[in-house]
Amino acid sequence: MTGIAMTVVDASVEECVASSYCYNGRAFQKQSKKMGITEYHFKKVNEHTHYYISTRKLGFLLNPREGRSKITWMKEEDGKVVIDVSDTNDFMEEYPVKEGNILASNHSVWVLDPLDPKGEIPQTAVSFTTRVDIGGNIPASAMNFILKVYLSSLSNVRKKFDKSKEIDAFNRLQIVEKMKNINIKYMNAKTFEKHFQKKGDLKIESAFPLADNWLKVLGNGEG
Repeated sequence: MTGIAMTVVDASVEECVASSYCYNGRAFQKQSKKMGITEYHFKKVNEHTHYYISTRKLGFLLNPREGRSKITWMKEEDGKVVIDVSDTNDFMEEYPVKEGNILASNHSVWVLDPLDPKGEIPQTAVSFTTRVDIGGNIPASAMNFILKVYLSSLSNVRKKFDKSKEIDAFNRLQIVEKMKNINIKYMNAKTFEKHFQKKGDLKIESAFPLADNWLKVLGNGEG
């Protein structure tokens, strides 16, 4: 079972890494309950790597699943950060699978890429890809639900740093500043809208003239 999710987070790469990589804060403790995690342990290796051992209830009258993961993050020269979550057999003697539980398999990759800020608000493009093997015979409806739970990790990061109101205010200010430099007295509707149309944009005519939309088309349809 594989799932992919992408979003833009209103935070710096460093803030996103701290939120995605750190599992020992109060926020994680609160969120873990919602995700069905009943027990977890951490083993720190260094500032870039740690182990994560967990037990999770899936519901649907299924036996609890346990996970054994090694989590490592690295930063590339362009500022991009990759977090890899892979299965591991380390610590199996210290944390053996409990009777009745099933050991699950999971490989997840986070990619965090810095974008241009919106005013003073940093922006980060985040993608989350996960491949999960729960083990055993799982109904399709249960598998879909479980995958949504795994992918909700990205949604939680987005909500945590959401600054939509601040970004909307910044965008409005940009429009106001642009309008100050326009001599509306000598303009008609066509010349006025050209000031707000970016190069490469294609206008979409609609039944509502005051609600025209703009669609970004690479090369304006050429090729």
